[in-house]
Amino acid sequence: MPRTTPPVPEADSVASAEIAHRRLGPKALTRWLFRLVPSLCERWVEEIRSRGHIGPPESEALIVRFAEVQVGLLPLMLGPHRDQVQPIWDRTAELYGAMAARRGLASGEGIEEVHALRELVIRDLYRDPPAGGTVRLSLREILRMNRALDRAVTHTSVGHTDALFFEFFETAGGAALPKGGDAHEEAAAQLDQIEAEIDEILSTAAAAKDALLS
Repeated sequence: MPRTTPPVPEADSVASAEIAHRRLGPKALTRWLFRLVPSLCERWVEEIRSRGHIGPPESEALIVRFAEVQVGLLPLMLGPHRDQVQPIWDRTAELYGAMAARRGLASGEGIEEVHALRELVIRDLYRDPPAGGTVRLSLREILRMNRALDRAVTHTSVGHTDALFFEFFETAGGAALPKGGDAHEEAAAQLDQIEAEIDEILSTAAAAKDALLS
């Protein structure tokens, strides 16, 4: 009986097999998220607006700022600076929850607004996946991103609860927004501080990298 030799795979099929076994690393997913930041901000604000929770003009302007800061932090929660960024991410979410309480929202309504951001990210993963869907997503990075969004939900609830608690007892306590004064101005000032802290983290990391390469 004649011996047969297995067919030699074509170059295209070999390349396809190699691609199928590749995994999208954290850098690629981070770059993808950074690219989506402007679109995610716009659509998240529109989602909040559609729920009728946007409030007066000063509240809308502040919600836009929150969206820019919170969504802008998400890619950093996947990168090498995530340990430094995580406390700031948590603080931003607590501030969002406290402001939701000042906007007159129930705790569940504020949480649903943050869940809306998660849904937008998931939709984009299917509609416009990283690397055009040619490279498989790393489960570890997806779970890390999901945990970051889970933390935002949890700390939004904490901020909302603390705001109501300290308001009930008429004390500033540990609330993200102290009682009294203009809540919009205080929240905007805290967002300015958060952005300054992020800039400091990134500039310090860039300086350290330059020093190593010099």
